[in-house]
Amino acid sequence: MAQRRGRARGESRRAEILDAALRIFLRSGYKGATIDLVVSEANASKATVYSYFGGKEGLFISILEERTEHVLSDLFAQDMIDPHAIGAADVPGVLEQIARRLLTASLAPEALGIYRLVLSEGRHFPEVARTFYRLGPDRARRRLARILTTWREHGWIVVDDPDRTARHFLTIALGDLHLRGVAGLLPDDLDAAIDDHVKEALAFFWTIVGWTPPPA
Repeated sequence: MAQRRGRARGESRRAEILDAALRIFLRSGYKGATIDLVVSEANASKATVYSYFGGKEGLFISILEERTEHVLSDLFAQDMIDPHAIGAADVPGVLEQIARRLLTASLAPEALGIYRLVLSEGRHFPEVARTFYRLGPDRARRRLARILTTWREHGWIVVDDPDRTARHFLTIALGDLHLRGVAGLLPDDLDAAIDDHVKEALAFFWTIVGWTPPPA
């Protein structure tokens, strides 16, 4: 029991440090962020930060890993994609949910902040951009490609290249609305804008795929 409580405290402290580090990264940029600033923000010791993360790069990687995994777990929830739980008629609705969840998560203030950070710092710190792409967009593409492959094997969807189709789908799902978010130009009625964008994106996706989904 005491050991479990200790692990829980350790996990909670680790999460607090990550939250503090993210605030520092978003406030100061990758170059301007220092372990001293994180230590002060988190009210932690240097020894604790280094023991958990090893340094600034480890902190940044851990932030991306945890934030993206949280989003992807929701994006590709098992009950939405399990071939034993859904059928061909469910495919359009599942893809609509994935598009809506991806766009909503990507337009959250924290997510936009990370995206802007990568855009501004990636030229000077290429590893920041590579890490973001590997843990975020590329991991989402690979997961969706596996789902599309399974659906194709069941005869639920007709695609020649699941990997390429996944890449196009994710790009269409974010579209212009995400760019407006990055630029700080989101509309006042964001929920309505997301609804409209998702409907248009899915209609366009089915057009370029060249396949009409079965009726629900």
